Amino acid sequence: MSIPLTPAERGENKESASSNLPRRAGGGGLVAVLIAAFVLSVSFAVNVPFDHNPDESSHRDYVRLLVEQKGLVMFVPSQGRKHLPAHVTETMRTREGMTELPEGAPSRDETHQPPLYYLLAALVFAATGGGSLLALRLVALPFQLATLWVAWKAGKELFPQRPELAPALAAFVAFLPTQAQLGGAISNDAPTHFFCALIVWRLARFFAPHIPPPHRAYAWREGTLLGLFFGLGLLTKLTVLQLYPVLLLVCLWRRLPFTVLLLPVLIGLLIAAPWLVRNQMLYGDLLAQTIYKATGPNFSPSEISQISGWTPADYLRNTGLRSFVSFWCFLDPRLPTVPLARFIGSPVLLLLTLALALTPLFGLYKASKEKVNEPAFGFATLVPLCLVPFFTKFLSEVFQAQGRYFLPSLLAVALVCVGGYAALLKNSKAAFIPSALLLLLSVWQLVGGGYAAVR
Repeated sequence: MSIPLTPAERGENKESASSNLPRRAGGGGLVAVLIAAFVLSVSFAVNVPFDHNPDESSHRDYVRLLVEQKGLVMFVPSQGRKHLPAHVTETMRTREGMTELPEGAPSRDETHQPPLYYLLAALVFAATGGGSLLALRLVALPFQLATLWVAWKAGKELFPQRPELAPALAAFVAFLPTQAQLGGAISNDAPTHFFCALIVWRLARFFAPHIPPPHRAYAWREGTLLGLFFGLGLLTKLTVLQLYPVLLLVCLWRRLPFTVLLLPVLIGLLIAAPWLVRNQMLYGDLLAQTIYKATGPNFSPSEISQISGWTPADYLRNTGLRSFVSFWCFLDPRLPTVPLARFIGSPVLLLLTLALALTPLFGLYKASKEKVNEPAFGFATLVPLCLVPFFTKFLSEVFQAQGRYFLPSLLAVALVCVGGYAALLKNSKAAFIPSALLLLLSVWQLVGGGYAAVR
């Protein structure tokens, strides 16, 4: 909800505020964080063993197939996977001449993913003769650095009188271990998070009292920009759809012109339409969700419960805790499911990540009680909550306790953590506490070969 502000914070003296904007929050801090982020993600790209990134071999095979077949590739399951609907199997037989991949064939487990990132990676694959793992991993790096810039830009625009927040937000994005490692991985996650950060940034601007209200021309411009970001995001990964409910709630909350809602939906879906239509033609499913369960040995909740002996309550608790911890740092997927301490690694990880997540919430609550909180922080708490229903539905169908699925809310989480620590301690330097802790976790994860917890 919107938090009352003092007259100065409401931007009533806009002229003097704009004329006295701090200028020292710019170049130097941003450059330093960009360099640190570059070094960290390149270090992950160089040192992490192949396939110690999520589904990395399948992502590389998708890129390879695009080059070898000189075009888009239809999904075909490996042997022994879950059965697909008859019409999908028939389409595979007609188009590909097979309904299962032969032994040793390149994996097609990621070929249901939208093509934007993979087409960029295919250019690098072709230019390097397909043999450079490092070159393919570094395709994600510009998107990681660009996401960092979006965080810095958001901080500078949303909080012009608090120059410490821009570099603190950028450092959060740079040092979050999962994001830093994905910035040096063969994966479509880093570009997805870039487009999601753009969307969250533009939506957060509606909560800044010093930014002009959304008159008609402004609404058309913002709606068009949001539509472009949604569309390109959907061509990268369809999980970007999860931010449409955030858009709807923002429009209702701030009573924005209908244009701000309509244009992002129409433009975004129009840009993504060719891929959605292709999914419908090949799989009878616009979002290709029927394909996912056959993309790997994906256990259902009942199957994993039989293996581990979990009750339904155990399943919810354990997947919830593992998902929470693995948002902040990667965990080795080989960790046994029982006991729980092994399932999430060292208890230190749980305590540290709880400190990162819960402490700033106390700070924002305290600031709201004192009526000194900015509305943008209230908006930021909304974004990850909007992803919870999607993730809960996902967990009810497939056992996938991976916190990285909440990274579309990366910028919002950064806003909460950075703002919450600064509010709790009432010290501008406290805004850098989260990024300092995350940097330590990143180094630990890097030394561990890509995981912060190993057997």
